[in-house]
Parts: sequence; structure tokens; C-alpha cells
Amino acid sequence: MRKITTGEMAEILEIMNIKQSIDSGFAVTHHGDLDGRAIIAISTCRGEGDCYIVD
Repeated sequence: MRKITTGEMAEILEIMNIKQSIDSGFAVTHHGDLDGRAIIAISTCRGEGDCYIVD
């Protein structure tokens, strides 16, 4: 898992094939794939909206 900027998150979400999104109240998790690779994008409510990617 690595931390990314909100700008990077926006770019990833634009091109990501999202299969499921889950809002848990403190974070939104998007599960899907990007260029055939499984990927999870996480956006939290911490700080200024910390974003993480798991690939």
C-alpha cells in the first residue's frame, strides 16, 4: 500500500474499471482493475483526505 495525492487518485479513478465501491463511513474503498491488474483505491476522511493505492 502506498500513499498517493488526491490528484493522482482522481486520475486513477477516471481510468480504473471499478467493480465495487464501499463507503464505510470513514473511508471509501474502490475495488477493480487497471490495465488488467487488480487494484484497490482507498480515500479516507483523515487529514485532508488521505489516499492510498494497493496494487
